[in-house]
Amino acid sequence: MSEKYWQATSRALFDSDLIATRITLAIGELMWAVMLIWPGESFARPTYTVMSHVTVEEAWAAIFMLSGVTQLAIVLLDDFDSRFARYFAGWNAALWIFVVVSMLISVYPPPAAVGGEIALAIAALWIFVRPFILSAGYRRAFRELI
Repeated sequence: MSEKYWQATSRALFDSDLIATRITLAIGELMWAVMLIWPGESFARPTYTVMSHVTVEEAWAAIFMLSGVTQLAIVLLDDFDSRFARYFAGWNAALWIFVVVSMLISVYPPPAAVGGEIALAIAALWIFVRPFILSAGYRRAFRELI
């Protein structure tokens, strides 16, 4: 692979601020909240069996609403590097991973629409782990300078 490819990939993964990713997560979370508040029994579907054992739809709606609003607040306040934002990133990744795994456990074969949730889970996980990778890289680069 060419050096230009690696530079472009590195820039996309590590030199971006991930604002669009966070906004996409926020929109996804807010839409989950709206769909769970919508009249009807979403959790009557087999896809949500595991989630329904954890808590009721309205509680999940509140969790997703709070998560979406928090995600937007982090973006609007430019608060990407605070301790709170980092803890939230970990919690947010755990939320999305739990949702995806619970949906995959609940039905087989998995619904095709879960692909979007898998992408959101990966995005949330990347927002959480990226600072650790960058930190390790900075430490290594600093040691090589000394």
